[in-house]
Amino acid sequence: MSKKSRRIASALPRRRTRRSFATGLVALLMAGVLTACGSGSADDSAGDNTLKIANINDVPAFDPVVLGPTSATQMLSLVYEPLFTFDEQGELQPALATEYEFNDTGDQLIVTLRDGLTFQDGSALDAEAVAYHLNRGVSQENSAIKSAYRQIKNAKALDPTHVQIDLTETDFGFPMILANRSSLIASKQAAEADLDALNSTQPVGAGPFKVVKIVPGASMTLEKWDGYWDAENIHIDEVTVTMGADPATLISGLQTGEFNFVPSLSAQNAELAETSGLNVVADTAANWTETFVNVNKQLAPFTNPQVVEAFNAAIDRDAFVDLLTYGLGTASANPVPESNPAYNPAIDEEYEYNPQKAKQLLAESGEDDLSLDVHIFPTSNAPAELLQQQLEAVGFEVNLISEDVTAFYPGYYNKTDQVALYGYVGRDNKLLSLDEHFAETGILNLSGIEDPSYTAARQKVLQTPLDDPAYEKNLQAAALAGVTTGGSIFLYVTPNVTVTGSEVSSFGKIDGSFRWNGITVG
Repeated sequence: MSKKSRRIASALPRRRTRRSFATGLVALLMAGVLTACGSGSADDSAGDNTLKIANINDVPAFDPVVLGPTSATQMLSLVYEPLFTFDEQGELQPALATEYEFNDTGDQLIVTLRDGLTFQDGSALDAEAVAYHLNRGVSQENSAIKSAYRQIKNAKALDPTHVQIDLTETDFGFPMILANRSSLIASKQAAEADLDALNSTQPVGAGPFKVVKIVPGASMTLEKWDGYWDAENIHIDEVTVTMGADPATLISGLQTGEFNFVPSLSAQNAELAETSGLNVVADTAANWTETFVNVNKQLAPFTNPQVVEAFNAAIDRDAFVDLLTYGLGTASANPVPESNPAYNPAIDEEYEYNPQKAKQLLAESGEDDLSLDVHIFPTSNAPAELLQQQLEAVGFEVNLISEDVTAFYPGYYNKTDQVALYGYVGRDNKLLSLDEHFAETGILNLSGIEDPSYTAARQKVLQTPLDDPAYEKNLQAAALAGVTTGGSIFLYVTPNVTVTGSEVSSFGKIDGSFRWNGITVG
């Protein structure tokens, strides 16, 4: 274990909020050792020591600045490592960095890196490389993490192990942006030499595995990288990833040994996998998807608050769960599952199914045209048709418009759609999960409107340190303000099902991320 980093030089402004992870690091490493021992053998020489992943999706990009979807960034966690990570309780833990420290006003922090880090290409993983990566995330034209990094004014190296990050406003929760999905650090040398190669066939990070070969759209082969900071807790020698795997062959592939790790099995096959003797993890604490409907409050009839209220009252969330989620879903009007600190039980009490109320509100609204164009993906036919039935039962007229990705996103992201059915998987920074729906800049805010009550509530969260007892209460208040004033109407949450062969040891349930430390095969 690396020794605790030194304090920031006294010539710099006094720091108010400091977080060192010495104790947490011991716990994290011990957890990895216990996991390895618990599998029956930590001897890498016993049996086939290859993790064979079947991913139903392609990995469309390999530069973590460019890649957005969580399912894809989970695969990138093989190659890349974040500055910080989380434990199963959602607490920040060290990774490439061991400590952060804020100034008094919470608009500047200094992050301390481990000594002597390198990337897989041998170049230095120092403060200059980290600052370069953060600034690239802000400025690169095709950056998928630009919205997550929007608080960054500038990042710069103070010395080889200290990065100063200047923020546009107070944000004591910003260290969560530097964890897992949104801070997988790519090699500065590789990015400067050939950004296209980094993004296609030659990704270079500082994660536990190094790429041997990529066949775009088909497969990826990796081997253990001994330069990884926690290499002693990586017990897998080789990883193969099949991209675009046929969903119909996943269970048989697991049974025959063709695969031993499937991160996205369909809910309807979860029970079959379990009865087949496979290890099934279907827990929202590990990974989840929230299905929701966006209504555009800048377009009629949703400019009328009574229509928005009627829309909410018309929705029978339990019916979605009973008919569509194979026993794994949970009905909720919350933007996050119950395992998330932003979950507010008062929201579910507020939004109950009441079709009579919906009909009355529509009658009182004075709106003559209640026709709705609901934009959906082809894979969303079942929930869309159920939504259509429920809305038409109270007086709406619903037209479902099924679109592929190319056709769907322009109207959605340009905020010209009237209604859209969609899903999301949250963010590492819990306030950012809410901002995506309710802030003016939120990518999932179809209306592009931010209510003053949400603005005030989010400011309280920004000004509250993560270890303050009031943090969760303020976060939940922001969730309530967003749901009651925004245009995102949440339906139900389902766990994303991960299945492994019996030879693969258990893995930590960390929301939206895989940590390969401590996992054994064989």
